[in-house]
Amino acid sequence: MSIFLLRFLPALLGLIVAACSTLPQSPTVAPPAAQYQTHLEQINKIRFFAMDGRIAILTESKGFSGGLHWHHYGEGDDLGFYSPLGTQLGKLTRDASGVTLTTSNQNTIHANDAETLTQQTLGWSLPMNGLTDWILGRPAQGPVEVLAWDANGNIKHMKQQGWDIQYADYAAFNDVTLPLKLTLKSQKLDLKLVVETWQTGTE
Repeated sequence: MSIFLLRFLPALLGLIVAACSTLPQSPTVAPPAAQYQTHLEQINKIRFFAMDGRIAILTESKGFSGGLHWHHYGEGDDLGFYSPLGTQLGKLTRDASGVTLTTSNQNTIHANDAETLTQQTLGWSLPMNGLTDWILGRPAQGPVEVLAWDANGNIKHMKQQGWDIQYADYAAFNDVTLPLKLTLKSQKLDLKLVVETWQTGTE
């Protein structure tokens, strides 16, 4: 090798490394693992669920923290929101006809989807289309940008539909491991869910 090449080889290697670092990165989706696939098969057997817990919502201008009771059945959902003292503040009902919000004074507001309704009435958008899957610890339908799980096959981190989702804790209910704590973040909203009790059914 000539003295000329020896002198300029470090600079050439530096240019190559810099060029490689600027190449577009592929989505961080880990390859399938047996534990994850087994866990996902168990979750996919669930046809309805009920959970009691707490919800905390933080936006740039406002926040909410209180109790949550959520009953999911087929294509329908009933979500009750409660104050820290246990007073029901409102109820969100979703079915084939759309979404209805019933306030504490029994006024009702209807919309085609939960995202639009909560944005118009509460000032923040509840991502119901993805949340019915994310709460169980599985991805919703559609592309997933990031997916990582622990040694037991439980998802620890996921990015989907513009949301960054972190799972902090799991526990076994009726022989299925389900999330206890998860945090969802978007550009405009931070959402934290803490599950105290789960009830699930497969029929």
